[in-house]
Amino acid sequence: MIDREQYAPGPASGAHIRKDRGQNGEEKWTLIFVRELRHPPEKVWQALTDPEHLRQWAPFDADGSLGTVGTRVKLTTVKAPKAQVSETTVTRADAPKVLEYNWGDKALRWELEALDVDGDGGTRLTLWHNIDRGFISMGAAGWHIAFDVLDRLLIGTPLGRIVGAEAMKFDWPRLNSEYAQQFGIETPSLRLRKQAQEYEEARQIQQALMPKEIPQMPGLEISGSWRPARIVGGDYFDVYKFGASRLGLCIADVSGKGMPAALLMSNLQAVVKGLATENTSPRELLEKVNRVMSSNTTEGKFITLFYALLDVDRKTLQYTSAGHNPPVLTRKDGVQVRLEQGGLIVGAFQESVYDQGEIDLRPGDRLVMFTDGLSEAVDGNGEEFGEARLAEASRGNRQLSAEALHRCLLDRVTDFCGGEFEDDATILVVAVS
Repeated sequence: MIDREQYAPGPASGAHIRKDRGQNGEEKWTLIFVRELRHPPEKVWQALTDPEHLRQWAPFDADGSLGTVGTRVKLTTVKAPKAQVSETTVTRADAPKVLEYNWGDKALRWELEALDVDGDGGTRLTLWHNIDRGFISMGAAGWHIAFDVLDRLLIGTPLGRIVGAEAMKFDWPRLNSEYAQQFGIETPSLRLRKQAQEYEEARQIQQALMPKEIPQMPGLEISGSWRPARIVGGDYFDVYKFGASRLGLCIADVSGKGMPAALLMSNLQAVVKGLATENTSPRELLEKVNRVMSSNTTEGKFITLFYALLDVDRKTLQYTSAGHNPPVLTRKDGVQVRLEQGGLIVGAFQESVYDQGEIDLRPGDRLVMFTDGLSEAVDGNGEEFGEARLAEASRGNRQLSAEALHRCLLDRVTDFCGGEFEDDATILVVAVS
């Protein structure tokens, strides 16, 4: 054997499939594989029928010659997960043109057509293999490699048989995917790749819904981030700039994780963005959002939402919470206030009414808004980080800028849970200078 380790099969080619109907209307699939070999039909025929030749390239061993009609031969599949032995009778053997027999319960038909290859005798070898549709691309990949090995055997540079699990080392997965694409068949690996691509596209779309650049205003610094527990998630935050002196601050959490939560979050984002205006109070906004989302939210799904309108000139913050974790406002002297006024979660009742709070903002204030993915992150013992730790960390680092405080709090929670967030984690920090 030479250069076995350097062997790599070429791209998928030479195969197609045919669908027929059985007597009872059932689907019958046939893999048709064609390969042109640089050897005369007589030599190829010997490799197809002689047990010693078969042992060097075929996916099965034969305990007798397959070259005579009526011969009963035992075929043993090589390197299968469990032993597969079947007895077959050669039904046709027109040497060196046509060979027919069964492998297990599937029919194999070999056709050999003489060719003139560069003045020498060659053979167009065609295999007809009845096979279940779910295995047809796998079969094509296996025969592709087997025919490569057969060709090298016939020219006197044998690679040694490559079948079963060993074929995985020689690009069998790639061939399987290529043939599946050619046949229009979705393999599990292809399905997973497509799913991963779809999730990545969904992640990019959701990322684009988050603020690319957070608006800033004189006397304020705002910083935030979003970290989904999976590829996509149900958390959301945004900052809206209304004119020269007003900002809308929004943070929300859709129940659940993954794609269902992300779809509902995307709907929420569009509704909030469409309804938020400079002259719409937080209470009015949440009541409008609730009416819309209550008809869009399925049973068992809910949304918590905090929305605030910040007036830079008046240094005031009007806010309303729909069941969301109360943000923490830390004064310069360390006194803390939790912003709790509001009402029920979004989507519970169509005509929910919300209270509105208002608080003044002072130099040195730090406002921390967050989702429960931060406060409910757990360590190796199952203990939650908790809102008390989050509030205390905010107090102890209140001298930091919004960006630095935001990163500090996120790092504290990440260290606590070892980076294993069970839920989406979002934080939005406002620093008043």
